[in-house]
Amino acid sequence: MLRISIVTGLFFFSVATLSFLTRESTGPAALVKEYYLNQAANLEQEVMALQQLIPGGDEKKMQRQFLKMRRAYKRIETITAYYFDFFDLKLNGPPIPFFEEEEPDMGMQQPAGMQVIEGLLFPKYTATSKERLSGFTEDLLSDTRMMQKTNESFAFNDEYIFDAVMEELYRITTLGITGSDSQLAMNGLAECWAALGGVRTILSFYKENLEQLSADKRKKLQQILDAAEGYLQKNTGFNSFDRMQFILEYLNPVTRLVGEVKKQRGFNDNRSPLYYSTIIKNNTLFTPGAFNVNRYLDDNTTSAEKIEMGRKLFFDTKLSSDGKRSCATCHDPRRAFTDGLATSTALDGHSPLTRNAPTLWNVALQRNLFLDSRSNSLEDQVMQVLNNAREMHGSAQDAAKKIIAFPAYTALYIKAYANATPEMAAANICNAIACYERTLVALDSKFDKQMRGQRLFNSNETSGFNLFMGKAKCGNCHFTPLFSGSKPPRFYFNESEVIGVPEKNNRVTSKLDGDEGRFAATQIPIHKFAFKTPTLRNIALTAPYMHNGVFKTLEEVMDFYNKGGGRGLKIAPTHQTLPFEELRLSPREKKNIILFLKTLTDTTLAAHPA
Repeated sequence: MLRISIVTGLFFFSVATLSFLTRESTGPAALVKEYYLNQAANLEQEVMALQQLIPGGDEKKMQRQFLKMRRAYKRIETITAYYFDFFDLKLNGPPIPFFEEEEPDMGMQQPAGMQVIEGLLFPKYTATSKERLSGFTEDLLSDTRMMQKTNESFAFNDEYIFDAVMEELYRITTLGITGSDSQLAMNGLAECWAALGGVRTILSFYKENLEQLSADKRKKLQQILDAAEGYLQKNTGFNSFDRMQFILEYLNPVTRLVGEVKKQRGFNDNRSPLYYSTIIKNNTLFTPGAFNVNRYLDDNTTSAEKIEMGRKLFFDTKLSSDGKRSCATCHDPRRAFTDGLATSTALDGHSPLTRNAPTLWNVALQRNLFLDSRSNSLEDQVMQVLNNAREMHGSAQDAAKKIIAFPAYTALYIKAYANATPEMAAANICNAIACYERTLVALDSKFDKQMRGQRLFNSNETSGFNLFMGKAKCGNCHFTPLFSGSKPPRFYFNESEVIGVPEKNNRVTSKLDGDEGRFAATQIPIHKFAFKTPTLRNIALTAPYMHNGVFKTLEEVMDFYNKGGGRGLKIAPTHQTLPFEELRLSPREKKNIILFLKTLTDTTLAAHPA
């Protein structure tokens, strides 16, 4: 689906026929629309105020006005990010050239909006940036004005507004408190306050809907929102902010109560393809069953018979051409479904493959697969491996014919795939293995129990989480709670990053690894040396690390990031997406982050023996 074409078409259609689409309405949805329009107009005024300060060149005044403008934007982020994401990306997109995984037809996008302007004003403004600052601010003003003309009043209904509120609460939990879009101004916490204020205002229009809650819960919701805003106003230090406490005591309870209203009112998640989501948006991000593990089944179905057949196939060496290798050879359950090698061994038993074998835990929750994101389904991923002569066989169809001829599989295959034709054998074998892999869900670690209220963390682990989500900036790429590149608030596509991985772990004679990563699949320049951001769940069990297995320990990984990735080794590509600056983490801080990472180990491992 050409999503961007649809969005653009809807935009111009709405502008051209606004008088037809606009209808008089009453009730809370109309009040939300009115609030949005008023605040959007206020944002426009704040952008104009910044524009008027540029000729004078007063750094402090421009910086103060920029922060005020950002807070104005955050107050309507709930609405803009949900209804007008085409414009929201222009207002608050990444400050570097980027590629949206959900918009593959867009290709490389140039940076624009507030994050670019932030880079021109913070930490210092120089007069040489004046022309660029004027240009980007003029574009921002134009986009802000254009967005207001896309009223789309027909889409403002209670069900979608509550869906948008849930997404904003997820966004604050995963991105807002990490300061992901305010990395230079370090204004993320103040912007969380503004974003929560926007959520609070929207909820205030729904007094009757909140009647679905008991009087005690309504009072509790109000008290928590009051306390959350007070906590943000009182605790303003970005590095010292207790994100664990803020999530457990404020964000989780608010999200849970809003989700309860959503369920009681029978409000569903938005079913439009524009809003596809892996998360089931009616509770916190850490609730058991919060993620739909069958979200990417597409046209296939699952069943107990398919899962059982897939499990047998996964551990069966007959699947390979030489009868010596199974899927579990490179994805061993005892190693969290990895193989413990820097890069896996080829089918010949001695020559190395080019990349490290990633864990299969939670692979069901990944839309784009392989380290270069070249596949969009587990079935296709399995098919590619079976068709790879160096990995398994060279012919998935031949492997399938051989397998289903064995008596141990014949009856099970007939049960799982009744009325299947011979031509369907390869696709069905791949589907069976994929159905088994979708059962490999590990979301019940010590961390998960902590976030569900069991309070199991010690002070060092809590410090590690707060560092991970704050000073160390890990959470800006490894998004909680999946700790992968699966981007909130919908967790539908996994992002790729360029971090400058060395060929060998040698700081004296470092050289950039030659694997060009995602570029081989897309031929887009910014994808050179880009790799999908992997999950950190079960990370203590999946050494060695990086796409080439160059680092043997978590300590080595932390040292690499602490020095600024490839930049610290003086081998970084010019388009490295990892921030160049050193993190300046102390030895104690690095150790605490590793202690936190070890809480992501899931004991579910024992449930899936070979």
